[in-house]
Amino acid sequence: MAIGNISSSKFTEEDQPFFLEVIKDSTDWEEEEKCGNNLCNYMARHQELNGEWRIWRINGERTAVTFHVNLSPSNRKPWLGTILVKKEMRRKGIGTAVIELLAAELKKKGEKSFYAGVPENRTNWIYFLSDAGFEQFKSETSDDGREFLIMVCPLI
Repeated sequence: MAIGNISSSKFTEEDQPFFLEVIKDSTDWEEEEKCGNNLCNYMARHQELNGEWRIWRINGERTAVTFHVNLSPSNRKPWLGTILVKKEMRRKGIGTAVIELLAAELKKKGEKSFYAGVPENRTNWIYFLSDAGFEQFKSETSDDGREFLIMVCPLI
């Protein structure tokens, strides 16, 4: 499928209704990530990481939301934190295209890898990231005992 003209911009207040709509159709993400916090508090918590929230558009229409950091406090490498695609646009290659565009930006900056952490029980997320070029790197246990798969996308 041809995706069309894909572009991104920094997340603004006008994008909040779209983000809330995408969250409503992403119950696994809301359960895992947002955990009942209001959206502003959730986003503010992530801004402390010096990351970037973006809105992605196809032919001008809001289609996806991402959050990524260029230098994670854990390993000083770029990490993908969130990627959500509008429900009716899923399974059409848009998420993969977004990741490829982010990866290309990072590669242009001289980065050699792009990381993501996924709860081990979210197999659909793991499959999606694998299809987008990520590979299993290692497993980690969080302070609260949850298991995570750390994945890496080589930027070659």
